Amino acid sequence: MTAKSTLTLNEQLCFPVYGSTRIISRLYQPVLAKLQLSYPEYLVMLTLWENNEVNIGQIRRQLYLNKESLMPILNSLQQKDFISIKEQTPDALETKIHITKTGKALKTRAKRIPFSLSRVLNTPVEELGSMQLLIKNFLNRFEKKK
Repeated sequence: MTAKSTLTLNEQLCFPVYGSTRIISRLYQPVLAKLQLSYPEYLVMLTLWENNEVNIGQIRRQLYLNKESLMPILNSLQQKDFISIKEQTPDALETKIHITKTGKALKTRAKRIPFSLSRVLNTPVEELGSMQLLIKNFLNRFEKKK
């Protein structure tokens, strides 16, 4: 970014991040379609494969989603029998989400997804790791300011 031309598209930090996100999401689509998952559904399933049970608030924080964006994703996963949503608590954010047997079985089929992405990107694993670390550091700085 230069002081001379800060209002050009290519000088914005958000543009390469946005473009990268769109491309990565698009690259995941064919692989995820075989699992009957959208990209946001895949992200929710990743949180559940790690924990088996989480509440809505935890998913929202981990995926940077608001409740209005998250609920349609959860409802779709429940309709596919990948998750179960326990009874609503007075605080909806505390409502527990459990992975079902079908959802657990899906994990076995999903294990190859990260390798598929690395191959499609034709990028060395080390370079992807460096990019991931840089982005994680950025997110951690953002989280500390909250």
